[in-house]
Amino acid sequence: MRREPRPIADLVGRAIDPVCRRRGFASSELLTLWPELVGAEVAEGSRPEKLLWPRRRGEAGEGEPATLLVAADGPTALILTHAGPQIVERLNAFLGWRAIARIRVEQTFRPAPVPVPRKRRQIGPAEAAAVAARAGGIVDGPLRAAVERLGRAVLSTCPPAQGPHVRPNPGSPSQDTVRLADPVFPAHRGVST
Repeated sequence: MRREPRPIADLVGRAIDPVCRRRGFASSELLTLWPELVGAEVAEGSRPEKLLWPRRRGEAGEGEPATLLVAADGPTALILTHAGPQIVERLNAFLGWRAIARIRVEQTFRPAPVPVPRKRRQIGPAEAAAVAARAGGIVDGPLRAAVERLGRAVLSTCPPAQGPHVRPNPGSPSQDTVRLADPVFPAHRGVST
């Protein structure tokens, strides 16, 4: 007998729910829907850590609402501090009852995102020859080869040269004076060739 495919959320939810309960959450929905509930900008710099429920007082009636502990980086902590009441209202509307009384922000260090490497392109024979010519004055063979590899690697991340470039001469007191830049090594961020 063949089984029907099931959404992975059904399978993962069963594994995550016990962990969520230990942190005070009834289910994993608040965690998984955090970006939709608080917005992408706030969700990028924060994550809900746990619900801190107060001890119940009395036997009859509903207990007191919880405090949501949120870990956030510096800028997001400031946003959460100021927009806390609106976010609490939104979260309670999602949950369907007044489950959260307030948000307590715990500012944490968050590592910078991993930079995405630039796409590399194949350099042409003229560019490879120009790199070899620039490194030609280096006497030490292994050092010259390493400098050539470095030059080819740097050029492979740059946009291809579109012919001779005209740019202001940084050494000139007048910005009206121009010189032709090397077409193989285009100027980068004000660095002269």
